[in-house]
Amino acid sequence: MTTEQNKAIVRRFFEAFEADNQTALKDVLAVDVVAHLPGMPGPQNRETILQGVRMFNAAFSDREFTIDELIAEGDKVATRTTMRATHTGEYQGQPPTGDQIVMSGFTIERIEDGKIVERWFTYDRLDLMQQLGLVPTARNASR
Repeated sequence: MTTEQNKAIVRRFFEAFEADNQTALKDVLAVDVVAHLPGMPGPQNRETILQGVRMFNAAFSDREFTIDELIAEGDKVATRTTMRATHTGEYQGQPPTGDQIVMSGFTIERIEDGKIVERWFTYDRLDLMQQLGLVPTARNASR
């Protein structure tokens, strides 16, 4: 596959995540995909990824991903994204606040035969927790 085709697959992943389209996610994720996420005890499989997307989307509505950068080389695609959403459902025990959140993330996907077979994902978890009021900001902590 070309790097442009690989980029298109990654774009479809983010579009499916944003739309909470589990069928489209299954179309772009290989059956044996392996994902590496911060704070997880080990790699995740396809069902765990799909479950995580469902749980996240249940907590945050009006999701909108902006792909800030998309760089491909060989079978890998690196992406820098910004996601905006509204906290309208429970998230990690935190009741909905109705607040808008903005979250930056970085991913690297490896593509084989038109599917994502490996995925690395990181985001600023501390910033998200601060936006939800679960962790004080440095400015608020000193008061």
